[in-house]
Amino acid sequence: MNNFFSLRRFLRLFVKHTAEHYRAYLMSVAVLAGVMLLGGWFLFFIILDAPDAGLQTAIFVILMLIAGTIFTSTVFSDFGDKAKAVNALTLPATSFEKFLVGWLYSYPIFLVVYTAVFYVVLWGLGATRHWGPNQHFNGMDLKQDGLYLMFIIFSVLHAVTLFGAIFFEKLQFIKTGFAFFIAYAAAMIGNTLLLKVLTGLSTVKPAMPFGYLNFDISGKYYSIAVMGGASWVVVIIMVLATLLIWAAAYYRLKEKQV
Repeated sequence: MNNFFSLRRFLRLFVKHTAEHYRAYLMSVAVLAGVMLLGGWFLFFIILDAPDAGLQTAIFVILMLIAGTIFTSTVFSDFGDKAKAVNALTLPATSFEKFLVGWLYSYPIFLVVYTAVFYVVLWGLGATRHWGPNQHFNGMDLKQDGLYLMFIIFSVLHAVTLFGAIFFEKLQFIKTGFAFFIAYAAAMIGNTLLLKVLTGLSTVKPAMPFGYLNFDISGKYYSIAVMGGASWVVVIIMVLATLLIWAAAYYRLKEKQV
């Protein structure tokens, strides 16, 4: 027997996981669609102009980050439940196969389902509202510039939440969120102090690593950002960080398996 990955064994595990959780997943999709419908209906009928691509994209990203992290925090809930943990850990499948099932459901499958539900609701609401003669409703384009960065940010948050879902046994979402914001605040404080030392300026505003450098001198406000080819370095670092955290989550699950 392959001690790392067997396609046949993985497919059986995937089918088993689906059969045991499809009701909960379908309910989650229904709740997500309901939230989009209610919130979208309220938004569509209180604004006078047809929502532009910018507003649609903002709503799409915010809901994706919130719904994605909440769902990811529950995907390994069986390992935190003492009544289910024994069966989950002793299931005849490798740690990688178990991790891969959770990863597939919480990342690519979630993104596909979420995007499909969002567009169905968006076009459904757009068809029910009749705009003025000079207004046209157009759905947002997933290929628009900058949206890829939002998916990278989602990937980072997904990796952090996935690690927390495996690391913590109870209240995974709350504990992961608390730890994340503590680390976020510490990184911001440390980076701001470092920038003050490097620039010799005491007016540097709070800044995240690789973010904007904001400061004022003699009443004039300045903002410096990474541009051009250097910005891709930030993207590459975020991708590498995501891969490392995913790997850490896998090895944490493997430790529980042992």
